[in-house]
Amino acid sequence: MKSMRKFRITLFVVVLFCMPAVALCGSLSGVWLVQVQNPKHQIVTTIKVQFTNKRAENSCMAGNWNTVRVLSATTKVQDFFPVSDPLSYQVKDGKITIGRNVVCDGYLWLQGPLHGSSAQGEYFSLGLGGTSPLGHFTLRRVQ
Repeated sequence: MKSMRKFRITLFVVVLFCMPAVALCGSLSGVWLVQVQNPKHQIVTTIKVQFTNKRAENSCMAGNWNTVRVLSATTKVQDFFPVSDPLSYQVKDGKITIGRNVVCDGYLWLQGPLHGSSAQGEYFSLGLGGTSPLGHFTLRRVQ
């Protein structure tokens, strides 16, 4: 009886901490490859990242944003995607959003549905003037 109670308490704690960021409970662990493409689907920027559970600081955008750790980055066009800026992410309604949230009203986002260990979607800017498409992206776990 005592072990069943202990199990229930443990389960409650796990669910409590995993619900706000379901992705951190295993599905976003490891190293991920992000390829950012121009509108013609040509790869311009490639980054290897880790998704952390550390709360993102200085975000202008509301939500549950956590820090993205950039492990390596290569790009064919400087400033196409902000690999040198602090990046953050959130998973909401089955979609992952990765991007720069520290430049208020100058957000650059990758956003698309997350399917296990991969995602693909759109790259766009978001600001006071609305959204502007910039390209596409793919995301997949590599380790």
